[in-house]
This record gives sequence, C-alpha cells and structure tokens, in this order.
Amino acid sequence: MTHPDFAKAAAYIGTENVRTLLMDLVDISSPTGKEIGVAQYLVARMRRGGMDTDLPLVDEGRPNAVGHRRGRGEGLNLLFTGHMDTSYSGQEEYLVGEGFQPKAIDRDGWIWGLGANNMKSGLASALIAIEAIAKAGIVLDGDVSFGGVVGEIEKTAIEEFQGVEYSGYGIGTRQLVTHGVTADFALLAEPTGLRISIANMGCIWLRVSVGGSIAHSAMANRPSVVNAIAVMHELQADIAKWARDYEAAHVYMGEHPNVTVAAIKGGAPWRLSRNPHECSLYLDIRTVPGQTVDSIKRELRRVLHGFGERKGIPEPSLHVYVSEPPTRLDENLPLVQALGAAQKDVTGERLPSIIRRPGADAVHLTAYGVPCVCFGPGGRMHPDARNASSMHAFGEHVLVEDCVAAAKIYLALALDLCSRKAP
Repeated sequence: MTHPDFAKAAAYIGTENVRTLLMDLVDISSPTGKEIGVAQYLVARMRRGGMDTDLPLVDEGRPNAVGHRRGRGEGLNLLFTGHMDTSYSGQEEYLVGEGFQPKAIDRDGWIWGLGANNMKSGLASALIAIEAIAKAGIVLDGDVSFGGVVGEIEKTAIEEFQGVEYSGYGIGTRQLVTHGVTADFALLAEPTGLRISIANMGCIWLRVSVGGSIAHSAMANRPSVVNAIAVMHELQADIAKWARDYEAAHVYMGEHPNVTVAAIKGGAPWRLSRNPHECSLYLDIRTVPGQTVDSIKRELRRVLHGFGERKGIPEPSLHVYVSEPPTRLDENLPLVQALGAAQKDVTGERLPSIIRRPGADAVHLTAYGVPCVCFGPGGRMHPDARNASSMHAFGEHVLVEDCVAAAKIYLALALDLCSRKAP
C-alpha cells in the first residue's frame, strides 16, 4: 500500500517538469573535473525548494551538490545520490552523434544528449521526487537528502595522465560520506533499466610490465638483444589462458566477471630506431562478491612467476592502481523491500533483482555503513539501436516516461521509509 499522501505529492510529478529538468542538466557540460556548473544549478534549485543546501568542496572548483529536506528527526533518513560528471567531454573526435554532445534534444519522448542516460536522468528523477514532497507540504519523520557528486566516472590518474580530468572512481562520494552526509539508507540512481541492483561487480586495474634491451634497432638482430614488445606478446598468451579460466570459475547471480586487455604501451613511436626496452600491459578485471583483490594478485603472480622461470627472465612486475571491491545487499533489507514494494505499487510489477557490471559509488556508501541500492531510469535502448552493443557506441538517450516512473517510485520509497520510526 502506498503512503496516504502519495497521490497528493505525485500530482506534482509529470512529463513536462521531469523533461525540463533533465534537459537543463544535459545542457550544462560536466565532464570529470568540470562539474561545478551542474552543482551550482542543483543547489540553486534545491534552495528555491526550501531545502538546506551546501556546496562542499572536493577539489579546487569541484564541489558536491548537497541538499536536505528535514523531517521531524524521529524517522529513518534516506539519501538519493548520483554523479554529475559525464562519461565523455563531447570533444572526442571518435564519438559522433547527438548522444555524445552536451546539448539536449527531445524527440518522440526520448531525450538525447551527453549524460542523459548516465546519469542525469537519475538525478532529475530523484530531485523531482523530493520537490514533490515539498510542494505537497508533507513533513516526514526522517530526512530526505540529495547528493550530486563529482568524480564517479571510471578513470584515474596514472603515469603522464594527471589532473582533475582523470580524478574519478568515487572521489566525490567518498568525500560525501566521510564529511557528514550520511543516512540510514541510500539509493544511487544509476541506470539499471528500472531493475533493482542489489549487487555490483568490483573492479581491479593493474599494469604488468616486462623489460628488454636498450639498443639501436639496426642491432636488434643480435641474439643478446631482447625486444620487450615481443616478450609481452608471448606473455599475453599466458594471461589470456588465465583469463579464460578465471572467467569460467566465478559466477554470481548468473553473471561471470571478465578480463579486458584495455591498453598496451611499449617503445617510442617518435624514435623507432631504438629497440623497445620496456612494455606494459593494462588489465581491467571485474570481480564478483566473494572475491578479493589479493587473491587475484596471487593468481596472477603465479602466472608471471611461471612465465619468468620458463623464459629465464625476471618475473614481470605487477602494479595495481584501482581496487574497488564488489558489493551486495541482503534482499531482506528494509531499503530493498520498500523499493520493491514501491515499484510494484507504481508500475504493477516488481522486476527481478540484478547484479550491475559497471563500477558504482554504492560500494563506498555501503562500506561506510550506509546500505546503498542502485536503481535508475536509464538503460533502455532506443528501438533504432538494435545492432548497437551499448550507448557508448550509439550515443546516450533516455525515455522520459521511464524518468517519470522512476520519480514516482522514488517518491513512494521516500514516503514509506522516512515515515518509519528509527530504531
């Protein structure tokens, strides 16, 4: 059963106000490192809606956008959150199409534009839900909070790639939860296709490096000269075999983790007259609940040690520079149960729970004692995208109807949880 005030508040959620807010957000360019415009917009809007607001600084020129709709101080508190940075900047030459530009286009009920799917749709739906509570004049027992965060996109500074544009992988959410913005429960409005994600794969990024000889290329035919790229070519076969075994050995909620050779670097393109004296391979390794970073490091060390012994060379070096653990929630948590009930009340159906594959800030909130579920309106592909593998290939878009449904589900969830007395 929905809250007795649900209908009164839901009257303030409609296609037009959801669409307008989403398009406003998409029109504000916010690549990683340059999220301030969206943060200022969100805080100004929350302030106009009577919320207590803050712009806590995460890095120079990079504040989170925080707002609270205060309750009576006696009930459960709920945080809606999501990232403001977009997967791309819109300047990438290899990305072509409306879905890769920070300019919203409304076409036949779909909004196209950079960030429309990931995840300004979720931010818009959550804020509209909180605004509906305020406009209806509903005072709850608990607080309803909003946290727009910087630096979530899966990227990190390494080697020559330095600066705020590489400062992602949860920097904003870690600042949020360690600087007083907490709740009994949180909902991360990442795109899930309106499926409840009770688990999230973890991720490890690592670099494997091998060495070679410093020599002129004209002398590279000498038996004593070792070409690091050739050594890495051989090592890749060992790593590929390990990856196949790894992927087959692990499964959670029907999903297997995967290993991606995501980058390789060796030699000097500007000086091919020199034999490559080093080469590095970069792996993205997804993990499922129950796995640890160090167990995977040990597995790979065995592969590298065996390769070194077989070739009669030093063991290739291993350097881990991202380690985000997998996370899972109990299906019986009040948050999950209430969200499932809200979805069924609003749409008539509670879809089966899923494990989400891409990285998500839910891991940081959950690790700090704020159980966080992922659930958002993005993720539905346009019918014309039948042959596209993902929105990263086709361009970002979202169905406004899904955003409206999400806003109503968020509203029902907040009214339910924040009306419950805290233990």
